[in-house]
Amino acid sequence: MLKICPVTKIEKLNPEYYLLSFQDKEMAELSLPGQFYEIKIPGDAESMLRIPISVYDIREDEIVLMIKVVGKGTAGFMNLKPGDDLDVIGPLGNSFTVPENKNVLLVSGGIGYAPLFLLNKILLQKNNKVTRLHGGRGADDVFEAEYIFTDDGSIGEKGFVTIGLAKLLKENKYDIAYTCGPDIMMKNCFEITRKANLKLEVSLEEYMACGIGVCYGCAVGIKDNSKQGFSYKRVCKDGPVFDASEVVWNE
Repeated sequence: MLKICPVTKIEKLNPEYYLLSFQDKEMAELSLPGQFYEIKIPGDAESMLRIPISVYDIREDEIVLMIKVVGKGTAGFMNLKPGDDLDVIGPLGNSFTVPENKNVLLVSGGIGYAPLFLLNKILLQKNNKVTRLHGGRGADDVFEAEYIFTDDGSIGEKGFVTIGLAKLLKENKYDIAYTCGPDIMMKNCFEITRKANLKLEVSLEEYMACGIGVCYGCAVGIKDNSKQGFSYKRVCKDGPVFDASEVVWNE
């Protein structure tokens, strides 16, 4: 659905990340972990295309989005004030599966933390035991988790988050894992979980133009029984959540 919604809060987390909250009771009730919204500032001539942003949290009738500043488009939302209008389409895409009473792993990198935050919240409500691993370049690129990894060692353990994943799988038994982050990180997560015979769901991040499945700009290869062994699926419409074993990972 397309709506003009009021901004309720802008919360700066650090120089690179902030939370944008907007209000709509209907959208909040429909939003699921793993879904996203396409947003833009009404009347902003510089933002011709909407920007896809994952749902970070739902707080009663508010939808909270985590945004990383990577250019003028994402930086522009920081200038909004409570009461300003936000042009919104969503919620879009599919969602993560949510089991009950399971032992669960969440593995994220950088802005990939966003969709797993709401998932963690829902998993805990369903009596799951959740362990979170989160990695980033440095202290400004990571957030709360049981295990934190940074490239520069400024906080947590120095190294890649996949090192922690491999170690935990040797020491413990888990029922399912979820991941979101850079493609190479998710691919490595799949290789590690595959060897441990652990199901992994991934939230893919691809460039999106329309966000509603029309342009096929976000198509990725998904394995099937066709002659070539795969077909192209749209991350915005068929995803963004996929079973990692079905994804055709790039070398």
